Amino acid sequence: MDDPVLDSSAQAEHGLLLLRQLERMRAAEELTDVVLLAEGIPFACHKVVLSAFSPYFQAMFTCGLKETQGGEVPLKDTPAESLELLLDYMYTAELPLCNDNIQGVAAAAFLLHVDGAFRLCQSHMEACMDPSNCVGLYHWARDLGAASLADCTLRYLCQHFSQACEEEEVLELDAQRLGDLLGSDDLNISQEEVVLELVLRWVERRRGDSQSEAQAVELLRRVRLELVDPGFLRKARRRNPVLLRDAECFGMIDAALQTSGLCEMSAPPRPALRYGMETTDLLLCLGGVNKEGVPARRGGLADLSFCFAPHGRRTYYIPSPLRGCGGMGQITAGVVTRDNNIVVAIEAEDQHRMKRVDIYRYDNSEENSWVELCSTVYRDMYALGLLGDALYMIGGQMKLRNHYIITDSVERWSLKRGGSWLSFAPLPLPLACHCTVSLKEHLYVLGGWTPQHQPDDEPDKLSNRVFQFDPGKDRWTERARMKYSRYRCGTAVLNGEIYILGGIGCDGEDRGQSRRCLSSVEIYNPDTDTWRAGPTLPTSLLTLRTNASNIGAVEGKLYLCGYYKGAGRHEIITKEILQMDPADNVWTVVERRAAVHDSYDVCLVANLNPRDLFTP
Repeated sequence: MDDPVLDSSAQAEHGLLLLRQLERMRAAEELTDVVLLAEGIPFACHKVVLSAFSPYFQAMFTCGLKETQGGEVPLKDTPAESLELLLDYMYTAELPLCNDNIQGVAAAAFLLHVDGAFRLCQSHMEACMDPSNCVGLYHWARDLGAASLADCTLRYLCQHFSQACEEEEVLELDAQRLGDLLGSDDLNISQEEVVLELVLRWVERRRGDSQSEAQAVELLRRVRLELVDPGFLRKARRRNPVLLRDAECFGMIDAALQTSGLCEMSAPPRPALRYGMETTDLLLCLGGVNKEGVPARRGGLADLSFCFAPHGRRTYYIPSPLRGCGGMGQITAGVVTRDNNIVVAIEAEDQHRMKRVDIYRYDNSEENSWVELCSTVYRDMYALGLLGDALYMIGGQMKLRNHYIITDSVERWSLKRGGSWLSFAPLPLPLACHCTVSLKEHLYVLGGWTPQHQPDDEPDKLSNRVFQFDPGKDRWTERARMKYSRYRCGTAVLNGEIYILGGIGCDGEDRGQSRRCLSSVEIYNPDTDTWRAGPTLPTSLLTLRTNASNIGAVEGKLYLCGYYKGAGRHEIITKEILQMDPADNVWTVVERRAAVHDSYDVCLVANLNPRDLFTP
């Protein structure tokens, strides 16, 4: 007969009972066998409890140290208040932390090897970290020897260095510590002027201190002067008397200015760029995984998505959003926020085959890179819009009483506040397979198709209508109509205008005339509410099968990433990248065999650092 085993709830109750009894015995000083002394205050404890939570105490009590033989153990560097909180944590599993006690408790937990308590302290510190305190926290953790916390804080400090430079805390560092920080390649700054300006402020704060002024030379060596704009460098030298007075400082700046005047062939090698100087706009072709594992071009399973840098025409790879959901589902839409958060919507289903739409955000600080934000009721053939920090789920097909219907529903979810999806003003008519873009604090919905209800009509009617949404008024307004009714087309915003291209459509309003694949490009000017023809595509083409756009704007040019030449079920994607420069209004091929997956789902543009991506 098998021995009875307690279930998890019974085990938890058993553990709580043990803790309560131990705490009662400590309070009554029953069976206590050691006294800890901190700042002269005695704390009666049980050796077995201390040893269970701390390898430091376990070694002390099992190795026969003479300090323990008298029954009292003095702890010289541990404040009584911090020790009391750590003992409460051991006996009650509670550790109340606040800004007033966190450093004392964390230091005591680290020195006494109470690892569970230190992990709680580290989590609290990381949650409260901001540009105003990260410099001091980094050096505190480094001096303590807490490598994990120091590494985490240093990453945060480097990532938010521009903001941290504005704080007084960084100016209080000594020359050695500031110099070590300024020598890092990982500073997230777009211009070296940020570093030079910080050095100048540090020197100015100590003007008249001969020792600090002498250290200005060493700090100036940490500035990559060849990366500073020559005009800024000349002004900095003129307005800082220390740089003028010190011959070595003057000479370093003079050498950098001379280098800036040389041609690229004769100039010496430029110093390494900082992390933030390497960020670039990339075209992200996301998707390409299913549960069987679609083969990737680089071998293995397609768990990486293709990225293309138009500047330099380099290829990179980013972890697929489908990694976050185990390779299941399909990406159906995506957006990129102003502060460069990449957000995608993924069609998924549970174990009961009930479908839903999950929203994920890219976070390269996480191991699996994509973090789930929320879920919403399933719909397909919808458009995902973005205004500020709000996502909009617009139109599409939804299931209602066991029937799928085309809807005019509009729902919003806040990326900042979270919470539930909220209903907003519906579309003027039900739409599916439409496009949406955001421009000048408004959403625009273009094209798509709407259901027909007359028996003799086609089951759907294509739309050439355009609707503008004003979030402040929660109102839709119809704008000038397009020349072509169309769907499965690409859209992008370039130079304050909306481009729509390709797709399946017909001339003018859909009255039942024949439909065809389009090569036309139309351009909308929101200021004049007018459309004009754009540069015709080299071939008639369709966007992706998900109905998501396959084009993006990078550095004033349009890029079209892969396309279909027909609507056939077995049609294979053409893996070309086309570029259109509005200066000459001509489409040219810039990449003929792009490494996009055959089933890629969404094309987005985001500003990323190649250091954080995979290379071929």
